[in-house]
Amino acid sequence: MDAHSAVTGALDALYPPTCIVCAQGGEWLCRTCLSRIGLFTRAREQRPPMASVLACGAYADPVLRQLVTSFKYRSASCLVPVWTQVLMAFRASFLDPWPWAGLTELVVTSVPGDADRVRERGMDHAALLADAVRETLVPWARREVLLTRVRSSLRNASLPADVSRAQNVSGVFMALRPVTTSVLLVDDVLTTGATTKEAAQTLLAEGARAVYVVTMAEG
Repeated sequence: MDAHSAVTGALDALYPPTCIVCAQGGEWLCRTCLSRIGLFTRAREQRPPMASVLACGAYADPVLRQLVTSFKYRSASCLVPVWTQVLMAFRASFLDPWPWAGLTELVVTSVPGDADRVRERGMDHAALLADAVRETLVPWARREVLLTRVRSSLRNASLPADVSRAQNVSGVFMALRPVTTSVLLVDDVLTTGATTKEAAQTLLAEGARAVYVVTMAEG
């Protein structure tokens, strides 16, 4: 048993899981609420420079939104197994071939969080999601840290009216080394796509053959 599993087990013993949506006891997300998520079954529209964007569902979906906000803003690391369940359901319901089908080499990485926010929350939620994506969707791929943030950025929701999200994240990422393979880039939510696009452009500038994106929610 790894350290995370041990801590989660101890916390579950002290604070028995309760569904974060309907408050039914026994699980952090009950099967009924899991089944209510309107999972996407097709790839989303292309958003260059990303080769493809796959989202599990819409951010407007009340169950998915509750999962994202609890995981991200309440540091609910206990929800990692729930995300694995969501991704398994997404894998089972997806009708198109995976955009990376046929590749023999792929690296899974995450959009790096702001260092201050990671410290504040006590976890890098995007990195944990990337672990779950690799385990569930591409177990044959390598998991690596390819990007770092070289400066902080404002929270997109708090931007002044005269500052665009693209301006806010311009030059915020740096590749840790040259990239020679295709990359599967993971983040929690895709809204305007400015942050993900900046991360993808950084990877492509360092030699990535293509950047595919998987996000938990879109909108």
